[in-house]
Amino acid sequence: MRTLTCVFVASVLVCVSGTNYFFGEKTPTTRLVQRNKVFYEAIPLMKRVKFHEYAGPNNLVIKAIYCYDYQNSDASVNITDGGLGTNHVTLRMKSQRSYRIDYVIEIYQ
Repeated sequence: MRTLTCVFVASVLVCVSGTNYFFGEKTPTTRLVQRNKVFYEAIPLMKRVKFHEYAGPNNLVIKAIYCYDYQNSDASVNITDGGLGTNHVTLRMKSQRSYRIDYVIEIYQ
């Protein structure tokens, strides 16, 4: 029984350890304003960098940004301009070496 519990906990940790990024908090009052799939092919032995920009209406501010990595790799997402509390955002995605960039970006206002 103890071995079964250890295996279950280890499998949950592996599933949760992906590189999904969450900026802000999604609440019942927020609404999805943009959902884009960002895909950039891999080049052997190189890291790929891709920028994603969003600019919304001036009177609405961004409350949450969710970035889901379908590769489950060591890729990273950084906010380089704007972000939470503004009406625009620029995201910089960098892949793991020899991997593609495969993200779904959700922006909530």
